[in-house]
Amino acid sequence: MSLQKIEKAILTAQRIAHWEAYLIEYDHKKNPNEYVCYAFHFEPKELLNNIVNSMSSNFFNKVKNQERVLEYTAQNPKGTIEKLSLNSSLIHKTWASLLNHINTSDDTCKLKNISANAFIFVGNYQDENGNDKNLYFLTQKNPVLSFKKRTPIFVSRHNTVVEAQEPMIQFGRCCDILITDHTLYSVNNNFESIFNIEYSHKIVCREHLAELETADLIDDMESYKTFAVSGQNSKKFITYDAQIVAKLQKQEYKDLLKKELRIPVNPATHKFDLSKPQNARNFTLAICGKTKLNMFDKGVCEVPSSVPISFS
Repeated sequence: MSLQKIEKAILTAQRIAHWEAYLIEYDHKKNPNEYVCYAFHFEPKELLNNIVNSMSSNFFNKVKNQERVLEYTAQNPKGTIEKLSLNSSLIHKTWASLLNHINTSDDTCKLKNISANAFIFVGNYQDENGNDKNLYFLTQKNPVLSFKKRTPIFVSRHNTVVEAQEPMIQFGRCCDILITDHTLYSVNNNFESIFNIEYSHKIVCREHLAELETADLIDDMESYKTFAVSGQNSKKFITYDAQIVAKLQKQEYKDLLKKELRIPVNPATHKFDLSKPQNARNFTLAICGKTKLNMFDKGVCEVPSSVPISFS
């Protein structure tokens, strides 16, 4: 279904007559979730349409060469196009912020004075019901090539070589991200830095840690919290499964986890002892749906994602 939605969006993109282009600046370390956008124009206007058509076609070719489209899990599995709802807590605030800055963009600043991190193409169209909608292609790249601090670049004008005085523009062959019908589709993980997803990972992680604390399964919850928000551990909580946590409150599942993952239980409190990092890691994998029984060898294995096998 997702592949058909992407294909429909690409076909729609190639029928859109009017596109707008914006350069995007951001520094999430200094100003989290804030953007500055600059509109820039093309002459003739058809030039932008041609660029969008080429990049969107190459995007779809990449999509067709992948094995599947899956929900974003922060694991970036190979052979996969990832999708993420714009209503997700991971992205809805930053997406709203970006749209706001696009709507208040500046088109007077000279391109050579802009240090962009990304650019976006925005196309407007009407769906089959006559509703106004937008389609977006987003790429993490500064297309403006300024040579102020580089070896001089020369161009040919009227068969004469002269030094380039204005910046040159290069968009690349393919965009990173398609956004259509409130869903983001990505051929790589570049959207994570554009939308400050790492910060969002920690917020989601802390929300699930609060739920986990209420379940009262862990002997030293404060120590586990420290482990969970450190390094890349917070990413795993994107796939936190409340149903698994609910099952672990029953003795039979608690015993199963103790047996299969060798996670000790404090006999005095009957709670999991996660004082050793390896036990904390294995417990995290379990409650986030990242452990599965191996089909051919006995024991449990770690998986990047778990999707039911299709037999049709």
